[in-house]
Parts: sequence; structure tokens; C-alpha cells
Amino acid sequence: MHLRLFGPLAVAGMLFLAPAAADASCCDQQAQHPQAHKACCDMPCCAKDGAELTADDLFMAMNPQFDPAPPVRQRAEVWFRRPVLVGRAILQGRYVIEHDNDRMARGEPCTHIYAYDDQTTPVAAFHCTHLERDRADQNTVVLITTADGSMQKLTEFQFAGETAAHGYPNVR
Repeated sequence: MHLRLFGPLAVAGMLFLAPAAADASCCDQQAQHPQAHKACCDMPCCAKDGAELTADDLFMAMNPQFDPAPPVRQRAEVWFRRPVLVGRAILQGRYVIEHDNDRMARGEPCTHIYAYDDQTTPVAAFHCTHLERDRADQNTVVLITTADGSMQKLTEFQFAGETAAHGYPNVR
């Protein structure tokens, strides 16, 4: 019985250890002409500008779902069916929530909410607070009803696939 399993395992092990051919023509051009256009390909060799790659770099390049760094700018479309209070703005209808890590690093309000049909000027902007949550399967917005019951209030939002949520800051 064990001998029947050993054969296929040995073949699989040999295939696993065998070197694989790869199309590195772009990377070869990058190495020969470092001043050439750096966006010649999306292969990991071009991403590091000729620097030596680690196993982690290759793993992250092959499996972007495991990359711990979130994108610089994330956006999600939301529908507010009832009036929603965000800061001093009252929103109802279709909007786009955008979180920008570059703005956050500069100390600027990192979250902007735009009207869906005019994404040039934000209708609300704020510095979010980082909240740890379970990984979200879809974009999520958390609303609570205000004390007088007249409308809802945005407390946090989370992008699909992320374990971090972005909370509206509590002001006392």
C-alpha cells in the first residue's frame, strides 16, 4: 500500500524541485538598459529596479491577496436610502467613499465622500480612526440611528477583503 503512494509522491517531488522556464526577456532588457522604461512588464524583476528579490517578494508578486500593504487609494460606492449624518453634512442617495493612505501620511483628511455624479469636490471629508475587524467579504458601512431617531449617522466603513475598518472620529 505504501509503495503505491510512494511513486506518485516521488514524481510530484521531482516536478516541484525541477527549475521552471520563465519569460524573462523584459527583465533581461531592464538589466541591460537600466534607464529604459521601467514599466516594461509587471514581473517582479522590474518592480525592484534590478535589486535582488527575496522569496517574500516573489510570493507577494505571485499572490497579491497575501500582500499586507493595502492599495494607496480605495473606493466604494454606497447608497444611503435614508438621510445619513456625516460630520455636518446630511447625505441621501448615491455616493463614493474614498480612503487615501497618501493623504493620511501627510496629515490631511484621508476619507472623502463624493456625490456619485460629481467626484471632483467632496461633500464630506474627515480623518478616520483605525479599527481592527474581521476580514470583510464585501464593502460595509455601519450606521446608527441618532438619539432623536430622525436620521442615521455614519460610524465606520470597511472595504471588501480588508481586516481594517475606518471609523468616523468621535468628537467630544
